[in-house]
Amino acid sequence: MKNIKLIYIRIIILSLVFSSCEAMLEPDEDNRRSSDILLTDPTYGEGILLNAYNALESYRFDEAATDDAVNNNTGNAFSRMALGEWAALYNPQSRWDYAYEQLYYINKMLEIVADVEWSYKSKERNDLFLQKHTGEAYGLRAVYNFMLLQSHAGIDKDNNLKGFVILTEPLTVEDEWNLPRNSFEECIDAIIQDCDEAIRLLPDEYIDTGDGEVRDAVFGKQNVNRINANILRAFKTRVALWAASPAFNLANSTALWQQAADLAGDFLSDRGGLGILSATGHVFYRNQDDPDIIWRRNWGLNNFREKQQYPPSLFGNGIINPTQNLVDAFPMKNGYPIDDTASGYDSNNPYSGRDPRLEEYIIYNGNDMNGRSINTSLNDANDGLGQNPEATITGYYLKKLLIETLDISPNINNTASHWDTYLRYTEVFLNYAEAMNEANGPDNSGTYGFSAREVLQAIRERGGIDQPDLYLASLDQNGFREMVRNERRIELSFEGFRFWDIRRWKYDLSKLNEPAQGISINGSDYTIFDVEARNYKSFMIYGPIPQQEILTTSKIIQNQGW
Repeated sequence: MKNIKLIYIRIIILSLVFSSCEAMLEPDEDNRRSSDILLTDPTYGEGILLNAYNALESYRFDEAATDDAVNNNTGNAFSRMALGEWAALYNPQSRWDYAYEQLYYINKMLEIVADVEWSYKSKERNDLFLQKHTGEAYGLRAVYNFMLLQSHAGIDKDNNLKGFVILTEPLTVEDEWNLPRNSFEECIDAIIQDCDEAIRLLPDEYIDTGDGEVRDAVFGKQNVNRINANILRAFKTRVALWAASPAFNLANSTALWQQAADLAGDFLSDRGGLGILSATGHVFYRNQDDPDIIWRRNWGLNNFREKQQYPPSLFGNGIINPTQNLVDAFPMKNGYPIDDTASGYDSNNPYSGRDPRLEEYIIYNGNDMNGRSINTSLNDANDGLGQNPEATITGYYLKKLLIETLDISPNINNTASHWDTYLRYTEVFLNYAEAMNEANGPDNSGTYGFSAREVLQAIRERGGIDQPDLYLASLDQNGFREMVRNERRIELSFEGFRFWDIRRWKYDLSKLNEPAQGISINGSDYTIFDVEARNYKSFMIYGPIPQQEILTTSKIIQNQGW
């Protein structure tokens, strides 16, 4: 892995790990193991891939750097970032070192994969393992490259739209270190090409067919949650949407929006169109086999998230506090935004008659948590606003993603299976709705049989919005644009989208710097107040390249403003 000086230092270390896997197996004369073990023992060879799987990100709750949430731990990284400390020297959103480290392993895998003896049982079995592991490596490389693009693409000081440094082999200490960033378009093309190569090699999904012991041993259901062709087809819709978005689609090309719509439309229509929208997809986190889930982590028994996020009265630390801003984004049950005169919203009874997803996702004053009503008002010493170090500082607690039936009291300390999703059908539907609206308006179905408006109607109906959805039906293309953005905010909340969405949409400073607000409840008085400022500059649509890379290489040019 080596390209940029800081990364090079790590790569040198990693190179030594591989060249001195001499400390690993079959003892040599000096009682060290040879790197040849990677080629002769498939367990060690596959371990390179598993390292990349294990390092995949789960929910980071970076919403605490947006208008959707705050973190009640003083001095937490995302609050520091949002309050003005974000810099090339301090970047909690950097994936530079993290992604390039994994890319080194992945490229190492691609270098050796054809030389590994994957199975001694038969040539057919060996060749199928070779095909599978090669496809996985290409797919994982696409995923990590997209992380780099998301965090570090931008307009450099020479006014060029750049991505990252594309690496296709594990560089060694003898290789050229000083490499420039590739163009944004080259990076998009590289990601898509890796996806396509992986799709060519991998099965649509891992299932036991019963057609043959050899094939099932390689492509059987024991591989569930490893990357497959369907996952990558869905992932391509995310990549294409990113390329079409205002922050990167500088020429405002309708063709890029159409490409994104076509990728999502093809994927969804091939699987049944609107008929595959899971009826329980908006609460997928309650069911590890929910049909909405395309790709997730393996499950594990724990209560870590509950201990972090439960209110203090339920023995939690209440770390992530949703904001009033996010609460206000939830419409009324009749579908109208709360600031619309037709909504029926009552500021003296603000949680009555709201979109049912609000009750599912956020603990507000009086909301039920496994049969217990949580009191966030000033008169509650446990869960009330600011009443103790673990209490909410916005008047709200997180409910989404939690197993609310768990008792985590010290004497009980129950655990349950948890999993984090990487891709959901709901995201792909929203990708389609956004791209199709930009390319063709809200009512054009193209060849897919469903329009952008029909997609949002189905998602909102699933969430509990009354039908017919008169507000949705009234929107033109511009109004629909804001609607689909708001639905992403709600449906994908706390899954790691908001921070990046508001940047790819190229929101202006008034939106990026909207203060995070809370609510103080004292009897029948509801007072909205500013909890935490946001201090972003206009160039912070794009993230920085780490300063160390700029100082130690001459060909990498920093993004503007940093």
